[in-house]
Amino acid sequence: MDPLGYSQYYDEEMPRPEIRNTGVLYEQYLYSFYRDRGMIPQGFMPPKMGGHGIDLKLFMRNYTINTKLNQAIHQTSRLPGGLVKASLSAALNPSGVIDAAKYVIGGGDYIGGIQGIELKMGADDDYGSSALSYQYSTKKWILTGKMSMENVENRKLLTAANVLQVINEKWKGTEPLRFRYKSGTPTTLPAEAKQHDVNAFPETLVELPGIKTACANYYTAKDCNYINISSHGLYYFNKDPMGLAQTYGVPRFTNAVSSMGVRFRPKMGGSFGFAVSMKITGNITASRVNLNDPDFAKDLQDDAKLCTNAPYFLKQQRKS
Repeated sequence: MDPLGYSQYYDEEMPRPEIRNTGVLYEQYLYSFYRDRGMIPQGFMPPKMGGHGIDLKLFMRNYTINTKLNQAIHQTSRLPGGLVKASLSAALNPSGVIDAAKYVIGGGDYIGGIQGIELKMGADDDYGSSALSYQYSTKKWILTGKMSMENVENRKLLTAANVLQVINEKWKGTEPLRFRYKSGTPTTLPAEAKQHDVNAFPETLVELPGIKTACANYYTAKDCNYINISSHGLYYFNKDPMGLAQTYGVPRFTNAVSSMGVRFRPKMGGSFGFAVSMKITGNITASRVNLNDPDFAKDLQDDAKLCTNAPYFLKQQRKS
């Protein structure tokens, strides 16, 4: 579906769904859903299967801005000298200030911005994970993985939440065989070594008080201020820069979730290993709004297209 021909404003091809991964399917569905509405920033693509990054970016209205006064003041400071004087002299006449601002930035009543949004299918999903390795010299489990900024930050937050202490306590007394071998692929790791580790290190879920904060900080560090859980709706993490709480009742994630913890386990797949991930262990209160909802999407779109700084393809809707 491409009702207004938005494809001409995007250079990228539509992503092809990875049928076996429901999380990727959901990311691609919402990408297409909001791209058809002109709200996806030009140049943005969701991560490929197995990749990392921001799941969704949307242009939306910033509801925290006093649209009449703040817009005029902000834009007046950037006007040429003569127009500044004219605009300031019109300060006693609000409509005059607004007209001056619109003259510079091209129409519209609101200010908008782009926000990163994390996407999850349900409450049982993993909320940030890290690979685990074992140091035989110290007889301790350690966090390991890629050196990307988000992975490094995740390991710092998990360490600060005392996750390693918990893992080393729960899995003490037995050494894994996996890390005696170069890799965890079937051609390198003997089947009996893999089976030993599966039996010796059962999947373990532990509730920890610091994980809710760690989870919120992790996604905020990824430039995602919001998360949409398909089964429960839209939430914000540490801050709500677009004012969705006051406008639509969007709740704070850490208030909506009663408790979180970590799950550590052997990880199957092409290469056998170990991983730890943040999990919701308690209840989560449903949000009043959900990005899946066409009515909510229309509300966001209707306001976004009236923003003075709306992308070109949204501004065109003012004429339709």
